[in-house]
Amino acid sequence: MEKGSLRERIIKGSFWAFASSLVSRAGALVFTIILARFLQPERFGLYSLVLSTAMIFYTFADLGINSTMIRYASHALCNDKKKVYPYYRYLLKLKFLLTSLVSALLLILAYPLAFYVFKNPELFLPFLVASVYIFILSFDNFYTLMFYAVEKVKYIGFRESLSQITRILLALAVFYFVAASYQVVGIFVSLALMSLLMLLFVLYYIKKFMPEIFSKPKEEIEIDKLRLLKFTSYLTIAGISGTLFSYVDSIMLGLYLKPEFIGFYRAAFSLVNGAMAFILAPTAILLPFFTKLNKTKTQYLLENVFRYSAILAIPASFGLMLLGKYFIRFFFSYDYLPAALPLYFLSFLIIPAVYTSVLFYLFSAKEKPQIYAKIIVITSIINIILNFILIKALIPISAIWATAGAGIATLISWCAYLVLAVYFAKKDLKIKISFAHTIKPLFASLIMAGALLYLKRNLVDMTLASGIFYVLFGALVYFVVLFVIKGIKREDIEMIKLLKRV
Repeated sequence: MEKGSLRERIIKGSFWAFASSLVSRAGALVFTIILARFLQPERFGLYSLVLSTAMIFYTFADLGINSTMIRYASHALCNDKKKVYPYYRYLLKLKFLLTSLVSALLLILAYPLAFYVFKNPELFLPFLVASVYIFILSFDNFYTLMFYAVEKVKYIGFRESLSQITRILLALAVFYFVAASYQVVGIFVSLALMSLLMLLFVLYYIKKFMPEIFSKPKEEIEIDKLRLLKFTSYLTIAGISGTLFSYVDSIMLGLYLKPEFIGFYRAAFSLVNGAMAFILAPTAILLPFFTKLNKTKTQYLLENVFRYSAILAIPASFGLMLLGKYFIRFFFSYDYLPAALPLYFLSFLIIPAVYTSVLFYLFSAKEKPQIYAKIIVITSIINIILNFILIKALIPISAIWATAGAGIATLISWCAYLVLAVYFAKKDLKIKISFAHTIKPLFASLIMAGALLYLKRNLVDMTLASGIFYVLFGALVYFVVLFVIKGIKREDIEMIKLLKRV
């Protein structure tokens, strides 16, 4: 595989992954804003609590099967297409069994979760509907991710466009035609319906681009099922721990605080998640490439991905920290202004999240998921302990500081995650990782932050026009400084030229 060809394919894939994420996160942000504004903090908190719990259950319906399918399908398509079908059939059977069990379990536990764990009867019906939602969502994601294996990332963008438009329209229908007391339930019904429609859409196109999974070979093809299970088992541990890592903060806030504080926390996190996803989007295409590349080319690819990610992630964190309060007020209304405190800490999640996402795909591609599993288990334990300590310690000060405590715990845990991931990448994969590329983006970000703080001193009130100006001004200052200190190279300009041909 020639370097130029590899670069062009990755750039094209990254472009479509970015476009897909842009649509997905913009739609998700609009969807979250609509929910937050119509439901208000208390009911939005209830919705967030049900969703967080459902996503933990959902993880057990995946158990690493999706990533396993991408990894081995990518390898088979390159080396032996006859193995695609047996890989698919075996993993699909596992997926169906696990998804059925998990959905049934949430259905059974809906009552005790609502009445005895969270002590809120309003959660019962949403939990029931959420059990159906995660069943459909599990298969929707299973087939959607196959587009990465065949390098048809743009169809994920098409699916995302349709799904975001559909769920926004369905949510608006719920708010206008369903009584307020049943709107949280209605939202989960609309999510289940949206996932079903998207599953049908994805199946249609996967059948066109990956016909191998629907055509049984004439002869019986043997696959190493033990190898698959071993690979999946480590991703299972990682997946469970990773989901706990992502949602344990909301669950623990639900155990100690009123629902509205979960609403504040999720509002802050949604802004961070939106900014994070724009930068993380291109990394989703890396698993097939890491699978196919030798060590030298993997090192080359990793260095470039890290450098480009740092150029975006570092200023995004500083900008969100400085202007996040105004974003919350503009998008979510004045009722959500307490969310600004946890946002100050959560905004810096973007930086470690970028690096750990890339390293996750590297460990998976090199069939070292046990390393990733070990890392995520350790950091999940750290996260749970820190959440418990900080939430409990800060409750006497105020409920919103306890909410911020969850943000601080999450940030520290992600930093620990990054340190461990870098250590094991060097130790077990013999990959050299240097953070020298962060110096220039960090310097330019500090200059940008200083310029924004200077302007804010004379700001009476933030309007939409002034907000847009601040964002554009900050970006201009950052990239000018970065260009002056030679943080942008000639090859970066060549990448932009390549995008014109996408």
